[in-house]
Amino acid sequence: MPNGRSLFRRTLSPSLRKYRAWPLTLLLIVAMVPCLAAPATAAETGNNGASTGTVTLSVIGDAKRGTLLPATQMSLQDGDTAYSALERTLSGKVMSSGSGETLYVSSIDGLSELDLGPKSGWMYEVNGAYPPGSASIYRLKPGDAVVWRYTLDLGADVGAPDPGAGGNAPGGASGGTDASGNGSAGDGGNAGNGGGHGAGEGASAAYDADIAALRKLLLAKPAAELSEWEAFALGRSGGGVPDAYLTELAAQVKAAGGAYRKATDLERIVLAVRAAGADPRAFAGYDLVAAVYNHDKLTLQGANGPIFALLALDSGGYVVPASAIWTRAKLVDWLLALQNADGSFPLAAGEAGNADITAMALAALAPYANAAEDADAGAGAAGTGGASSAAAASAAIDRAVAYVSAVQLPNGGFKLERDENSETAAQVVIGLTAAGRDPAGAAFVKTGGSLLDALIAYRTADGRFAHTPGGAADPIATEQAMLALIAYDRFATGAPGLYRIAAERFADERQIAGWASEAVHQAYAAKLLSGTSAFPLRFEPKRAITRAEFAALLVRLAGDRLNAVPSPGAAAEVAFADVQPSAWYYAAVMRAARADIVNGVSATSFKPGDPITREQMAVMIGRAFGLSESQSGTAWRDASSIRAAALPYVNAVADKGILLGAAGAFEPSGTVTREMAAVTAVRLKHLDLVS
Repeated sequence: MPNGRSLFRRTLSPSLRKYRAWPLTLLLIVAMVPCLAAPATAAETGNNGASTGTVTLSVIGDAKRGTLLPATQMSLQDGDTAYSALERTLSGKVMSSGSGETLYVSSIDGLSELDLGPKSGWMYEVNGAYPPGSASIYRLKPGDAVVWRYTLDLGADVGAPDPGAGGNAPGGASGGTDASGNGSAGDGGNAGNGGGHGAGEGASAAYDADIAALRKLLLAKPAAELSEWEAFALGRSGGGVPDAYLTELAAQVKAAGGAYRKATDLERIVLAVRAAGADPRAFAGYDLVAAVYNHDKLTLQGANGPIFALLALDSGGYVVPASAIWTRAKLVDWLLALQNADGSFPLAAGEAGNADITAMALAALAPYANAAEDADAGAGAAGTGGASSAAAASAAIDRAVAYVSAVQLPNGGFKLERDENSETAAQVVIGLTAAGRDPAGAAFVKTGGSLLDALIAYRTADGRFAHTPGGAADPIATEQAMLALIAYDRFATGAPGLYRIAAERFADERQIAGWASEAVHQAYAAKLLSGTSAFPLRFEPKRAITRAEFAALLVRLAGDRLNAVPSPGAAAEVAFADVQPSAWYYAAVMRAARADIVNGVSATSFKPGDPITREQMAVMIGRAFGLSESQSGTAWRDASSIRAAALPYVNAVADKGILLGAAGAFEPSGTVTREMAAVTAVRLKHLDLVS
């Protein structure tokens, strides 16, 4: 990430920030921003004023290219910067994007960022030190010696103190993906929830004002100046994106011929277009989705390309043909193979991981782990290897979450390399919420505060967010914090995740009964029930829900309540021969069994794949939520078919309106469809039985 701040910011790329290690996440994000390349300002190019002395400029490439410009003395003009001196001397040979503090130099004399690996790119040095900002805002003084160097290892090979600290991080475009400004390498991008409020709708409501204020700030900007991540944030915060933004973006896509060397540029545009309500499969005359799954340099930026390919493809549930260069299965397998033994994900194989990349990988893999529930029915996320792949993704997410919790700071925040920063905290919020994990949960509350506390601590007096503790408001930090707050709000209210922009309509929608439709969609949005395939999204409303599926549903509904449920009748060690640790439902069934909520059909068998009966469901609900064992309930016509031990629970769920009979009969041996289970789950939630 030379040229900028951190992996995520690297997509913005101001400068390798030698002394300001921007989060990997940021660099990645920056790289994901399209190269809007605003015209250079006077401060960037120099004002062609009177000479005020001289400076020395040199440009050193890789070992093969060698010195591109020997030390050359040049006149210093009033207002000259490290960038303007370079651009004026090598006019026509310098490629850059962005402006001001987000300007990023991507290529000099044909040698470009990422040409020699995911950590390669340009950095600049002044008088032997790497400045902590973009070359376009570093004002030169008479006698300064400026050296532009090409790094292969995020600056480590050219004497930079540590990655993402200063210079000109290889990274990329302006507007919110590469925030390195030629200071830190790494392209990736994930754009995109604080203070001790805890989880739930009340907690998310505490941030509504923050989100609204940030929306107002973005809408005050000219639409053409919005970054892709800013447009994405506007679209995902419940409001529209200015039409002028899409008009400007379409012009840029046409100018590029719909082709992008960096996959993250393309992936970021797909996400922004989708969030703005347009179709990236037919945008400006190009199928940008096909361009993603057929990109021949998808791994050029290390993990960032595959991560954001999955996020882009899944944002609209787009179909990927089996003939694609990158199918979903190939992308998922590539990411799973990248994970380190400690649970972290690195930028490239064999390297140490970090919280930024790990959080982004969490977001990308989440839909494939969620498909694990469907293994019981023989289904899995289409094209991902089915149940076994889903189980692998689920296990990878568990390890990644444990890693992120382990590296969290005592104050609830995170560091990238040596610097604590807001963007890494924002990325972790986004990744956790995508994976269905609560950022306000116990695992992410440390002695000095929670993750959300740490993020909100970066908020400045004007409502924006700083990059470092106590720092000034920063546009990229603000953009990322807004995405994190939106992600948390959507998580807490049960809305589809930050990156799940697809209209939540099932391929088998017409099979859902009218009386169950609203409940099915509520249960799905709240992640109480999953679809039975992801691409296309199916629900199978008429299929009988299994014992394992319903046990998992109850555990999700009951949550921490189960920890307080006494289990005097539960065996010290529950063991079912047909519930193996590798099964997606293992943890849920074991937890429910130890809480004495479910029993096996025998001492050693649970029959997880058998349809649950209405009587079994009544007993499980009654035990899970401590319903009064009513003895004076309805006089059922089929009471003789209801086991005596189950009758109090049957009466209790009927009294509460949770599970009703028909024509005076309860039908205890009848099965329960998935759509009926959804209705039951929503009734339980609305009765405030769930803590």
